[in-house]
Amino acid sequence: MEDVQKVRIGGIKFSDELAQVTVACRASDYSSLSQLLHLIAERNINIPFLCHSVVTKTPESIFCVDCSDLGNIQQILNFSSFQDEHISIIPSVGTLTLFPHRNEFKLLGLVINFFGKYGFPIHSLSTSISAIALNTDYFLLDQIAEKIQAILALPENHAPFRQGFRVTQIQL
Repeated sequence: MEDVQKVRIGGIKFSDELAQVTVACRASDYSSLSQLLHLIAERNINIPFLCHSVVTKTPESIFCVDCSDLGNIQQILNFSSFQDEHISIIPSVGTLTLFPHRNEFKLLGLVINFFGKYGFPIHSLSTSISAIALNTDYFLLDQIAEKIQAILALPENHAPFRQGFRVTQIQL
């Protein structure tokens, strides 16, 4: 594909390796999710990805945490009001974030089509006016970035896909 046909975007970023937790709750059980998020916050666990879906009869909340926090999350889940059948965990995902930079709406369809064409899994997806963030298998991020550049044009001075630093919160 020639550069002229590529869709211009503002950039691509990768997350560190994350664990994805999906919590399904009964429609009347939203307070349990709120309590769960409070327990996570009390332990100073960062949630870099959070979305909520009400597509089916059972609403789902999906969040990601750093892999090093997965043990703490499992402890919290064991002592919370959620039963095992309401929780699923994918221990190794990465968030691929695309920045459309004033692009048309077709970018979302183009990206979903790309993932389907190459058989890359989409574990969860969230969009906003400024970004498309999707979670896929962490070990596939480099392969995805290599292939997706055939359809997306990045700025000339694009920063590295991965952050060179990590921010952590300390408790005072």
